[in-house]
Amino acid sequence: MSAAAPSAMLIESDSHVRDLMRAKLAASGISVTAERPHGIAAQQAIQEMQPQLIFVAIEQPIQRAMQVVDFARAQVPGAMIVAYSGSWSPTVERRLMQSGVNDFLHGKISREQMNNIAERARRKGAVVYAPASDARDSGRVIAVVGQKGGIGKTTTSTNLAAAIAAEGSNTVLLIDLDTRFGDVAVMMDVKPDYTVSEIARDAAYLDRDAFRSILLRHESGAFVLPAPRDYRSWLNCSTEQLQEMVRFAAGMFDVVILDTPGTFNDVVGAATELADRVVVVTSTDLTSLKNTSLLIEHLGLKGRSASEVVVTLIHGHDVAGAPSKADVEYAISHPVDYEVPFDRNVRKASQAGIPVVRYTPRTPAALALGQLAGDLGGFTFAPVQMDPVRGRFFKVFGSRKPAVANSTREDVAV
Repeated sequence: MSAAAPSAMLIESDSHVRDLMRAKLAASGISVTAERPHGIAAQQAIQEMQPQLIFVAIEQPIQRAMQVVDFARAQVPGAMIVAYSGSWSPTVERRLMQSGVNDFLHGKISREQMNNIAERARRKGAVVYAPASDARDSGRVIAVVGQKGGIGKTTTSTNLAAAIAAEGSNTVLLIDLDTRFGDVAVMMDVKPDYTVSEIARDAAYLDRDAFRSILLRHESGAFVLPAPRDYRSWLNCSTEQLQEMVRFAAGMFDVVILDTPGTFNDVVGAATELADRVVVVTSTDLTSLKNTSLLIEHLGLKGRSASEVVVTLIHGHDVAGAPSKADVEYAISHPVDYEVPFDRNVRKASQAGIPVVRYTPRTPAALALGQLAGDLGGFTFAPVQMDPVRGRFFKVFGSRKPAVANSTREDVAV
C-alpha cells in the first residue's frame, strides 16, 4: 500500500451503497482496487490479494458479515479493517471489537471520519520497521498498582513520571493501563489523539518513529500514552498485545511507568509480570489494607523479592485517630517503604492538571513523592516549580520566588 495513496478492498453486497462508498473513499484519497460482495467471493479475494486496508459493510444477515471480518483478520493480521453500518447496535459493536476491527463507522459517515482513516492508512503504509541492530538495552518498567479506587494510585504514577523526567537523566514514558477510568490524561492536562488500546493492537505502530509520533509530551519532559475514553475499546485488545507494546516501549525509554486499574485483573497481572519494580499504593482504609495484604501475598507467590515490591502509604484524608504507619505495617504484614502525608495541595494540583511535585514542590506530599521518584530513578530529587506567569518550570533554590513580569495578556498567551 502506497504511503501517498492508500488502496483498499471494499466488501459490499449492495451495488448502490458500493458506488456511494467508493465515491466517499476517493474523495479522501483512498483508491478502491477490488470490490466484492459478502461470502466466498470476498474471502477468496482477501486470501489472494492480501489487502492492507479493508472496508466491510455490516448488514443483514449479520453473521455473514462477521465471517468476512473474522476471515480477514485471520488471513491478514496486519491489515487495517474498517466496518461500517447504517445503524448502531451495542451487540454488533462488541462482536466487531472482539473480532479486531480497527474502526466501526455507523450512521452517516462524515468526510472528517474518512480523512482520519485515510491518514492512518497512509501512516500504516509508510511504516518501515527498525532493524534488530537498532534495539537498545531494555529500560526499567515500573508498575504502579493499588487494589482500591481513589487511594492515590494515578497521583503516584503521574508524579513519578513528572519528577523523573524533569531531572533530565532519564527518558520517561507513562502508559495508562487503567481499563475502567483512565485519568492520566486529565491529571497531566494533555489531550489524547491516540490511545493505548488502538496502538497495542496495531503492529504498525511498533516502529520507533511511528510510536514516538503518536505520544503526547508533557511539560515536565515525560511522554504520555493515555487510556481510551470508552471502556469498550479495551475489548479487542489482548494482554499479550499490551505486553508486546510495553516491551517495545522499554527498548526506547529509560523508564516506562504503568498506571493500572484499581482492582486486580489480567491487565494488572500482565503489568506486574513485566515490571522490574512494583509500587504498591495503599491507604489507611480497611478495605484497601485487606486488598493490599492479598496483593503482596500474591506477588510473593509469583516470586517477587522484597526489594522489587515498594509499598507506599498515602494519607488521603486528615482524620484524627487514623491508623499509623506501624498499624498499617501490622495489617499488611509488610514494611511501608514510603509514606506520603496528607496534603491539600495534592487535590489542588490535580484540579489544575499539574503533578504536585511541579505545582507546589516543597510541600510535604510533593517532597515524599519526589523522594520516591528519586530513589526509583537513581537521583536526588530537586524541587522544580511551574512559573505561573509563563507556564514554564524553573528550579527552586532556597526561598526564591517566581518573578512576576509586567506583561500584557497577549504576552502571557504566548
